[in-house]
Amino acid sequence: MDRSSDKQAGHRRGPGGGILGPTVLALVVALPATAAADSLPTNDYSLDLFQGPILAPLRVTGIAGAYAGYAEGIPGMVVNAAAPALREPFSIGWVDYDISASISIPLEMFENNDFDNSGTRDADYSNFIYGTLGAMFQVGPFGAGANADLSRYDIEIGGQRSAITLGRYHILAGMHFFDGQFVVGGGARAVTMGVDAPNATLTLLGIGPQFGLMVRPDWSSWRFGATFRFPVDGGAFILGDDEAVDDDGIRSVGGLVLPDRVVLPWELELGMAIQVGPRPFNPEWRNPRDEERDLREEREEARKAREERWAEDLREAESPEVRRELEQRHAALRTREAAREQSDLERAYHALKEDRRARAKNWPREHLLLTASLLVTGPVERGVSMEWFLRGNVPDEPSKVGSSGAAVNFSPRFGIETEPVFNLIATRLGSYYEPSRFGQVGRQHFTFGADLKMFSTTFGGLVPEVTYSLRTAMDFAPRYESVSLGLGVWR
Repeated sequence: MDRSSDKQAGHRRGPGGGILGPTVLALVVALPATAAADSLPTNDYSLDLFQGPILAPLRVTGIAGAYAGYAEGIPGMVVNAAAPALREPFSIGWVDYDISASISIPLEMFENNDFDNSGTRDADYSNFIYGTLGAMFQVGPFGAGANADLSRYDIEIGGQRSAITLGRYHILAGMHFFDGQFVVGGGARAVTMGVDAPNATLTLLGIGPQFGLMVRPDWSSWRFGATFRFPVDGGAFILGDDEAVDDDGIRSVGGLVLPDRVVLPWELELGMAIQVGPRPFNPEWRNPRDEERDLREEREEARKAREERWAEDLREAESPEVRRELEQRHAALRTREAAREQSDLERAYHALKEDRRARAKNWPREHLLLTASLLVTGPVERGVSMEWFLRGNVPDEPSKVGSSGAAVNFSPRFGIETEPVFNLIATRLGSYYEPSRFGQVGRQHFTFGADLKMFSTTFGGLVPEVTYSLRTAMDFAPRYESVSLGLGVWR
């Protein structure tokens, strides 16, 4: 199957800018009042690993993360646990596979941003890098896949710089039913984190289950997807330095008061996708085994008819000598016919495969894809953000228990995709509301993306022929900006 390898370059620093005015999305999202926050007196608090801005494959970013109801390919695994068993329209074999990789390297161009959406640029976020690697394998109705994404950035607070490395992993498997019209899947969501602070080195590993589904009726113009991800409770940090315990029993490392728990909160993601235009959205998946079985049955009927004729010849033989001669002749004919039938079957299988490939390749390209999703993120009891946790290194600026993730948050997302120049340029745009985990009004993001069809190659016959495209994705919001470039696969 087609394989993609993205190489992205971009920047992720926040421009100076005012606060975005109220939008329709912000008005319809109920936000909790600011939670009471206590100064950090003990280890009885949780580190909240919620991440507001979208860090995802370029296609997902371009349509503002509204991908759960579409969920095709490896990018689908980050938004829908059923994605590995979802057959894409150009999937033509009983066995199929796909691989994808990308890396985004930032450029230092702007002043301090507000990555955690606290409302102020009170910390210097810099040296962002984001990469992802995924693979998917499908056998008939079964599919399995894994995707890993890694983000790294620095935070400077009060003149002290810390490096954060966060890994998120999806390990999934699923099955489709009714020839792909209903898809279910599940697996694990894992998180790893490393904190390299001035006087402390901390690591973490946690894992939790997730389940998803997809409904895509044949030849319909809509899809619906849903996923629930259980919280990942990483427990306490694994310490790379000696732990100190004061007279009150408070545990700390290098001046950082340690949390009892590090939590990636639960998530419920619901998505809908509608496509208009002549391009089919949910074409029926042709099971190659069914088509090949029809050929084999046709050949088997011809073989049985031939054997019956030969048996009739033997019954009418005038003498034992004639019978033996006929048997020898029939044995030679069976050998030749078996070789011919095998050759004919192989040519027929190839013709069927090429027919499926041509069918997908020659569909009209005119379409308008509309996507919408809602990401619901659960609370974290006695939560503290990463930035406030690291402020334990800054004198007279204590962390605040309960200041992050005190209530459920809602993030509605909308996206549009089309081809303004058929079979040459694809464009995407979208918008999503990023809620504040601090009980404040969130901010509206606007995203853009585009693909430019480039060239086709097999890299000297090493891989099936793939058509590549130049890709870009942008994400703009008050106090935040992200721009990325990459090389992807043209579908």
